[in-house]
Amino acid sequence: MNKLYLLLVLAVVALSIIYPLTTGSIAYAETKKVTVMVDLAHGESDKYLSYIMGNITFVNWVVNKDPITSDKLANVDILLIGQPTVALSADEITAIINWLNTGNKALWVGGDSDYGNGYQTIQIVNNFMAAIGSELRLEQGAVYSNYNGTYPYAGSNQPVTAGAYYRMLAFVEPDNRPDLYTQMLSAGITKPIILHGPTCVIWVDSNGNYHDPMTDLAPDLIRLAFFHYAHIGVNYAGWTPLVYDPIKYSTDVNTFVAYMAQYWSDKNDIIVLSGESLYGDYEPAWSSSYYGVPLDGPRWVTNFIAWLATIVTSGPATTTITTPQTATTTVTTTITVTSTYTTTETTTYTTTTVDWTTTGIIAGVLVLIIIIEGILLARKPGKK
Repeated sequence: MNKLYLLLVLAVVALSIIYPLTTGSIAYAETKKVTVMVDLAHGESDKYLSYIMGNITFVNWVVNKDPITSDKLANVDILLIGQPTVALSADEITAIINWLNTGNKALWVGGDSDYGNGYQTIQIVNNFMAAIGSELRLEQGAVYSNYNGTYPYAGSNQPVTAGAYYRMLAFVEPDNRPDLYTQMLSAGITKPIILHGPTCVIWVDSNGNYHDPMTDLAPDLIRLAFFHYAHIGVNYAGWTPLVYDPIKYSTDVNTFVAYMAQYWSDKNDIIVLSGESLYGDYEPAWSSSYYGVPLDGPRWVTNFIAWLATIVTSGPATTTITTPQTATTTVTTTITVTSTYTTTETTTYTTTTVDWTTTGIIAGVLVLIIIIEGILLARKPGKK
């Protein structure tokens, strides 16, 4: 009886160890939860921002409504500046430069076309990008399309506008950069995204020469999304486009870059510029439908934020897309981003290091064998 009692005690102890492993209570090692600052201090609109922050819960959100300072940026990993209409001050730009110089940072800036007062945003953004040392620029003009056909995308034919020449739709087709996890950006996306009244992204070299990223791309630049069957228009009479001659690019046979990134490998910083905004704007990228056209805006914004978070926390690594909805990035840990879209558009983000399910099952079987053996021994003739 003493041996049976000892075996039962050992079984209980073993189960007390195995149970938390199989249920996951100690199986997860959380990486740093990144902080995203959204700027509203420079005339930006907050349209759809509450939806974005309410659904993307794998980051910490901070909304800034005052001048940007080094103190405000101290714990920030990702800074979003969506379509500024007021220029950043010299002190603010210095604070952002110093923040970027610390490394492991992500900066996204959204622009506008030159329609109405949009030309001012283009000037503000281009001056800012020059000041921080980025090659990215906005084209001085607008991207339009009168094309009535469709563009084949993710197995189906999609419109290139949402029913009007200025309601441009873009397609997430990132350059293949496994070292920078670009597969994450298009994971689960089967429909276009809206850029309402946009311009496109170009780049400038160290000699001040502007380049068409469709035909000439520097190695540190990554194209993320494109307009198709489009042309260039000019609304502001005070300038001409920097790259795309509006006469040469006047018919809807062209492709332009909607989102483009620059990677600073020495600092592990990623800088992204787009021709319109994720939030704010007349109709920002978060939109899931516009004028009856289904869009993948929520999934795009979620993928985009997850991508930025992965870069700033992990640096270059090997990326594998395991399902259309799941992007798994293997670095020193395994980062799994799973976005489940229902009517409430919820998103979960889980970081795991070890899957203990198989281990738990094997250990559980061994414990059961011990228990059964103990019972059989106890029942042998001559045992009490």
